[in-house]
Amino acid sequence: MMTEIQQGRVVEVLGLPEGVDDELLTLYFENRHRSGGGHLVSVEKTGHCAVLVFEEAEAAARVLSKDHHVIHNTELIVRKPASKDPCRFVLKGFNPSTSIETIQLFVEVQMALGDQDYSLLPLADRTQILIQLSQPLAQGMLRLHHLKLYCVTVLYRLLSMEILLLCLECSGVWH
Repeated sequence: MMTEIQQGRVVEVLGLPEGVDDELLTLYFENRHRSGGGHLVSVEKTGHCAVLVFEEAEAAARVLSKDHHVIHNTELIVRKPASKDPCRFVLKGFNPSTSIETIQLFVEVQMALGDQDYSLLPLADRTQILIQLSQPLAQGMLRLHHLKLYCVTVLYRLLSMEILLLCLECSGVWH
């Protein structure tokens, strides 16, 4: 769980190319000339995403203020972590022509929900859907296999879909 003190020092990095390891990330984001950053306290990399904790909030602010970050000729998405809301999830990575009924079935089965437990709201260009729960999930209700929670962002692939679970706190139970 992120403390209030850590929040200003945390940066989320998305779109990491294949082959980028923790050492390269650390070298890049500790290089003030290239990234604007500074000393890192921790780097947690999961697939194409990473959560960085800087020693100083000013270093995180400089990284966030820089327009472009590029590693291995790939532009990265660098942002503040999403605010915490255990009742909201974003489903993305599905074909925009997928019927809403199919998505409803997917959500109900994978999250063990009834049709009164949530609502769906298509976002932007219909490639993302906000899942609004009527109440936070109880521990153990989320039945996705091999799910790993990393403070504010979770990416999980299932049937070529990604579920971006925003703002769940690490509980240690679902590792």
